[in-house]
Amino acid sequence: MSRSALPSAVRLDAQQAYACWAPTYDETPNPLLALEERSLAPMMSSFFAKYVVELGCGTGRWLRRLEKAGLESLAGVDISDAMLAEAKRKCLPSTSLVHSDCMAIPLPAHAVDCVLASFLLSYVQDLRNFAEEVARILRPGGTIIVSDLHPNTTSYGWRRTFSAAGSLFEIATFRYTLPDLINTMSVAGCALEAMDELNFGEEEAVIFRQNDMIDHFHRVESLPVIYWAKFSLRES
Repeated sequence: MSRSALPSAVRLDAQQAYACWAPTYDETPNPLLALEERSLAPMMSSFFAKYVVELGCGTGRWLRRLEKAGLESLAGVDISDAMLAEAKRKCLPSTSLVHSDCMAIPLPAHAVDCVLASFLLSYVQDLRNFAEEVARILRPGGTIIVSDLHPNTTSYGWRRTFSAAGSLFEIATFRYTLPDLINTMSVAGCALEAMDELNFGEEEAVIFRQNDMIDHFHRVESLPVIYWAKFSLRES
């Protein structure tokens, strides 16, 4: 869960962090992931795409949901060997798992109907490179769905932190704004179709209460904590 980083937190880049976090990543209920799933699940269950790729697939949280959607092809891409190892244990053998940076995706041009990037963009240093690479692998008219921690959360004092082996770690991130994202995707040929900025609800308050952190919930319950956006690649 994101919160103000403590002075004793060890700062790691994303690849180092997820190598430490992978074995326990799915074990702790996370209100941010719960909110995202509650918001995006209806969209994900009504896919008409045939070939979906998730960038930054992690342990396969969304891949496991998409395996039930009857897709012709499903693949997950991640730079973390440790997270992919967890995904391999949990996903179907028919789901392809690819070890790669999302800045140079090992897929041919115009091969994919839909790209999903969940809680990835904060770890992307070059947003333009990301947008251009996604546009390259998408078929004309294809869909991009992104979600992430809301950029405003930095003003709440939030950082990406997690605990493992009795230590607190902070994950290094890169800042961007929603206008940055929209403009960068547009320059790459991807038009915004829909966007929502979400705050926690009672469903997530349950998780805060279970972790004796309801005061954290009340501090931000009226503020946006995550967002999602849907883009489409313009037809040439």
